[in-house]
Amino acid sequence: MIRFSIRLLLAGGRRAALAAGLVGAGVAMGTLLLAVTLGALHGWDAREARTGWRVDVDSAVARSAVAEPVGTARVRVDSVAGRPMDVVDLSATGSTAPPPGLPRVPAPGEVWVSPALAELIRTLPPAQLADRFPGPPTGTIDDTGLRDPGELVAIVGHADPVEGAVPIAEFDRSAGITIIEGYRQLTYVAVALLLFPVLGLLGAAARLTAVRRAERLATLRLLGASTRQLTVVAVTEVTLVAAVAAVAGIVAEWLLAPALALIPLGGSGWYASDLRVPPLVALAVVAGVALLAAAAATRGMRAVVVGPLGVVRRQAPRGLRWWHLLGVVAALIVFGIAQAAVGTSGFTVVGLVIAVAVLAMFGVVWLVGPWVVRLVGARLARSARSVPRLLAGRRMLDDPRGAFRPLAGLTLAVFVAGFLAPFSGALGGDPEESAALRVGESVSVEQVQARLQERGLAATVTASRRGPLVEPAPGTNRDEVRTALVPLAGEPVVSSAERDVASAVLAADIYRGILIVLVATFLVAATSAGTTAAARVLDQRRTLRLLNLAGTPMQVLAAAQRVETVRPLLVCGGIALVAGLVCAAPIMSAQAVLEPAGLTVLGSVVVIGALLVVAASAASRPLLRSVAQDRVAD
Repeated sequence: MIRFSIRLLLAGGRRAALAAGLVGAGVAMGTLLLAVTLGALHGWDAREARTGWRVDVDSAVARSAVAEPVGTARVRVDSVAGRPMDVVDLSATGSTAPPPGLPRVPAPGEVWVSPALAELIRTLPPAQLADRFPGPPTGTIDDTGLRDPGELVAIVGHADPVEGAVPIAEFDRSAGITIIEGYRQLTYVAVALLLFPVLGLLGAAARLTAVRRAERLATLRLLGASTRQLTVVAVTEVTLVAAVAAVAGIVAEWLLAPALALIPLGGSGWYASDLRVPPLVALAVVAGVALLAAAAATRGMRAVVVGPLGVVRRQAPRGLRWWHLLGVVAALIVFGIAQAAVGTSGFTVVGLVIAVAVLAMFGVVWLVGPWVVRLVGARLARSARSVPRLLAGRRMLDDPRGAFRPLAGLTLAVFVAGFLAPFSGALGGDPEESAALRVGESVSVEQVQARLQERGLAATVTASRRGPLVEPAPGTNRDEVRTALVPLAGEPVVSSAERDVASAVLAADIYRGILIVLVATFLVAATSAGTTAAARVLDQRRTLRLLNLAGTPMQVLAAAQRVETVRPLLVCGGIALVAGLVCAAPIMSAQAVLEPAGLTVLGSVVVIGALLVVAASAASRPLLRSVAQDRVAD
């Protein structure tokens, strides 16, 4: 039967190929986005394994309870050529495995640098960079000890712990709470925001042309096929297409990894291998997609097995059941519990708790959607004063779940925008930071002026409570000023903005992540709207053909399709927007939505959503005309 199923798939003609292409496109896009999110989680784990020990020593959490440290380290934030640079003062205790990326533990006075920093040391004059270090580079740090190929970092060996150094528990892992853990928690929330739309797209794609598939299976049943044979035919066709498309999605993610690695997060880019889904995870994703497709294919098999004649005669699809609303109540209860737990959760699980709340509210929107479509359809059917509105209302009443599927992706995208709008509004304004270089409290203005005069560097020096501030004169190289003042300060000479670069980078990364999630969500919405709109036309081909034969103009059918899409989408989108704002309320003030950045996000959602609706309707119109005007009966 498997061979027979494949022959049915290959011999189905142009429309069967189109249906398979729609299924494959939806599954491939969904798998690609799912692989990207899983690759991001793998990327944080890989980065932590290489540089976690360096991030730990730069965190605000003291680790005085380390029983047997392998060494002590201090991370200093510096800058060169307008780029941030980390200088790690390392003092190792006893014989221990070297830090990642180094062949041995640095001896006192040795300087190990990243390849990118080594290149700058070779190209820049010593007065701008090399003179900041105790000697020339001893060697370079390889890829296993860097965040990305372009990272600027130097590890300086010391015999004794320097002032401000903290103990390190292990070189090969991170200990305690780090900035990487914060990014990981934010990634959990991003995965949750994308997971439900992606899974919805996968399920919707697997159910495409379900009516045509059920008719074919019912015909086979009437011809004497057994239940097992029907199950094999149903599962083989959809699962084969879904598995091939899932593999294509994984391959696409691997090919796109170098481009994705250029997106900076956490202060740097990535290695492409960090963002590629591990082979075992990729196999699990393909297997999960295939199982989801198989489950979607077997759904409704009971009607085919028990009542095949009713399926062939096109009996009305099963309507909504009141007990489906129990799922809404359950999801609201889970949402309430998760929201109450956000304030009391530990830092290492807060992202997961927020993710659970987001998924619960996603469930509410998903379950309420078909009921909203049914109510809108009933109102349209009762108050219709034109044929398109009457047709649209009746079609929504006959199959509210089928009518909601083309709208589901856009509805969930509006929910995501509502959730992220307060965050983008709060992060929209950048505080003004002074560009003056701060030397340090222990240094006087006179010392700074004398040092600069000795080196022939022009700059304005002013006093402040936290040490002298230096403004290099126009034409004076800032890096030369930094290098000249390092011996006086005993630490890197940077501006307040450069010193607090971690906070600025985090804010920029959150804003960048918001844009990435919104773009990905609307990619899902666009794919879902286009494929399901076309599939709904194919599923209704007999009704559309009969209406056209009865004299219904194509303009009326196209207008009914527009009404069937726009009216319920406005209502569902409004509900989803409010749900997103409610979901974000315990974390971010709703007033942030009124900030320019928040209003920009919401305005963009309205414009993009309207364009997607118009595009989906326009894309399926040629197919609508072809199906309705086909005079050849199945």
